[in-house]
Amino acid sequence: MSDPKMQVRARVRHEPDRSYTVMVEGPDGEVEVGRTGRTADLWALAQAGAARLFGESLGADNLTLHVPQPPYGQDGQWVRIITVENTDDPWESADIGVLAQAHWFGHEGAWFVTVTGTGTSIVPSEHLDFEPVVTDEQVAAFHTYIAAAAAG
Repeated sequence: MSDPKMQVRARVRHEPDRSYTVMVEGPDGEVEVGRTGRTADLWALAQAGAARLFGESLGADNLTLHVPQPPYGQDGQWVRIITVENTDDPWESADIGVLAQAHWFGHEGAWFVTVTGTGTSIVPSEHLDFEPVVTDEQVAAFHTYIAAAAAG
């Protein structure tokens, strides 16, 4: 009979400066294992921290990472994309500065963002302005885009 696989829990704590702290539940309680400003680094920090705490590398089946919704964002709120991963990609960079609507997508630990003109994508918190100046014309254009996309 084989040994049962270890299951380790990790979570992200959102910091006031919009960075992230990764906490892993270790043998002696929860331990801070790293900090980052990039959502893309969270999984690697959790894995490395768990390996340090338990002395072995854990795969996706053995590690659960919970990323709660950040306190500075609400479902359905207006946002602007302020940066993208690949600024040299014209498809990605076309969304910079455009009004969008965000919904928390906890499974990804990021926002499901609908952008006028280009559709939807998963966007990390650090790429978004959560306090954009929004005009009535931009809101109207967004709703026109959504209505046209729904009519298909």
